[in-house]
Amino acid sequence: MPNHVHAILFGNEEFKISPFIQVWKKTSSYRIKKFYEQELANYVDSCPENGPIWQPGFYDYNLESDEKHNEKLDYMHANPVLEKLVRDHVSWAWSSARYYELQEPVGVTITL
Repeated sequence: MPNHVHAILFGNEEFKISPFIQVWKKTSSYRIKKFYEQELANYVDSCPENGPIWQPGFYDYNLESDEKHNEKLDYMHANPVLEKLVRDHVSWAWSSARYYELQEPVGVTITL
């Protein structure tokens, strides 16, 4: 989505979401800014030099059952279509729908 990200994360008992999100935001901010510099030079000039990529905070939800997992995954896949960003969910470039339906790689490891 242009203004937010959905992800389903799995971790063991020691996994802490807050430190993970902090590192994810820091790393992705750096990479997004580099992408803008290299690919969208006209756009990057209109952005504040030290402007944030991410808003503070995040929302998490524990998926306690396969039913909830599938419900959230279906929502994530439908979201770009509902927002009229693409015609079908496999067309969204950053969606795992292509992995599940077309067995195409999507840039991240998906474990079932």
